[in-house]
Order: sequence, then structure tokens, then C-alpha cells
Amino acid sequence: MTGFSPPQKRGRRYWQRLLIFFVGLILLIPCTLGFLATFGLAFNYVMPFRGTVVRPSDLPPTTQDVNFIGADDLTLRGWYIPPQNGTVVILLHGYYNDRTEMLFHALHLAGAGYGALLYDQRAAGESDGSQRSLGWRDVEDVGGAIAFLSGKADTLAIAGCSIGGQVALRAAARYPELAAVFADGPAAVSAADLPPADGLEGQLTIGYHSFVDRLVALQVGMSIPPSLMDTVSQIASRPILLFAGEFGSERFYVRRFQQAAGANAEYWEIPGATHCNGPYTAPAEYANRMLQFFDNRIQSHTP
Repeated sequence: MTGFSPPQKRGRRYWQRLLIFFVGLILLIPCTLGFLATFGLAFNYVMPFRGTVVRPSDLPPTTQDVNFIGADDLTLRGWYIPPQNGTVVILLHGYYNDRTEMLFHALHLAGAGYGALLYDQRAAGESDGSQRSLGWRDVEDVGGAIAFLSGKADTLAIAGCSIGGQVALRAAARYPELAAVFADGPAAVSAADLPPADGLEGQLTIGYHSFVDRLVALQVGMSIPPSLMDTVSQIASRPILLFAGEFGSERFYVRRFQQAAGANAEYWEIPGATHCNGPYTAPAEYANRMLQFFDNRIQSHTP
């Protein structure tokens, strides 16, 4: 029979290429999913976290509903408690929260005669803003808070939790008007704040966070700010109080922040606590240490 050719035998190279193709396909699927998940995480970081904030009944009767202008002409909303001792502490909440996260601090400070300004950060709670930025843009908003408090206090200080703690430290480095800073579990600014890589896992962790930083910077249209490790030393001789929970990894990098800040920084590791839940696990000692810090150290600096 003419025109008929028997099937050719497939050689080793054919099967090697086929194997490489399927292995590549198998690896491509999780890599693609991982990239999409990372992009989604970065996108979630900049999404607004808005919502109605209910005023609690246990705020002092002198508390005022206030708003002021932050950076980019954004209106930021919060509560202001006038001081009895001439000092107001600006209070900054964590990332997925609003001003109510700082009620514990505000109530204890007010009970000791301090004033407090607790407000929703940009694109959170009831404040304006279409994007969050891992706290990167929020330092300039603190400048608006300082302007709002002009003439209302003799001395200003600042305190924050998590991202709020990071912003508080960076704001203290920028604004000499802030006489003291307290930060509970301050979050890293970027991957540059993470401890040095220990082995392959550590290198992958830093690489992953560096990639997320770049995605966030691209979405918010700004450069990644200097690391907190490079910033805390600029607070100079003003007092710093750092808290960290006993459980989790934050105690390792908060300790590094203390060392970078120098002799003016105090540190307490909260027994039994995780990230920023010291007011619930050790409320009495937490409040006492915070108040003693402001009582004893804030008078050592005159703006």
C-alpha cells in the first residue's frame, strides 16, 4: 500500500521536554496564585477602612467632637479632651481600626489630668481619604493635629499602637513640638526594618515583604519612606517608651528599635500579651507604666 508511513518512535529528548513542560506548568500555577494573593494583599492594605464611630458613654463630659485638616486638605475627625495639667497626648490607632482602639489610653490619661486628641486616621473611621498607605502618609496628618492643638496646651506628646505607634515615632522625629512618644508594638515601616535574614526562610520573608512594599508604593504613588531603624535616633534626647507583647515576633524588632533609639528609650515586654492587647492582659500595670512615663519624663523636655 502506497503513502503509508509507520509511526515514528519517540526518543528520550521528546519525553524530557514533555516532563519539563508539565513540571513548569505545575510550578506556574502556585507561583501565579501566590503573585495574585500578594497583589491582593497589597491592594487590601491601601483600601479605606471607613465606618461610623459610636461615641462611648464613659468619655469625660468635657469631650468635644472635633475635626481638623490634615495633609492633602483631608478632614480628620475625632474627640478632644481638654487637659487639666497643660499637656495633651495625641493618640493614634492601629491599621484595621478607628479612634475607639485608643479609648483605654484616653480614659486613663484624662483620669490623671492629661488631655487627649484621638482621631480616625486618613481613610479610616469617619475621616476623609480614599487610600491608606501603611502609615507612610499619616505623619503629615500629625502636623495638622499639632496645628489644631496650638494654644490649647502647654506641652504636647504622642502615643500610638501598631501602625499608630510607627506613625507616632516617625512624627516625633519630624516635629520637635512633641515632648515625648509612647509606642505599643510599633509596626515596621518597610522590609528594611525586619531583623537580618537567618537562612533561606528569613531571606524569603524579607524578599516577600520587599515585594509588597513596592506594590504598595506603586499603588499610592510615593517612594518607600526611610526605615524606622533610621528614624528613631532623630528623636534625640526626648523620652521614648516602647511596649511589646511577650508572644509573637514583635518583641524582637521592637527591641531593635529601642537599641537604635539610644539611651533615651525605655522598653517593657508585656507578660502574656500579644500584639497591642496589653490593656486587656495587664491593664493596671499597663496604665501605671504609661502614666509614670509621662509624669516622670515629659518634664525633661521643653519644646
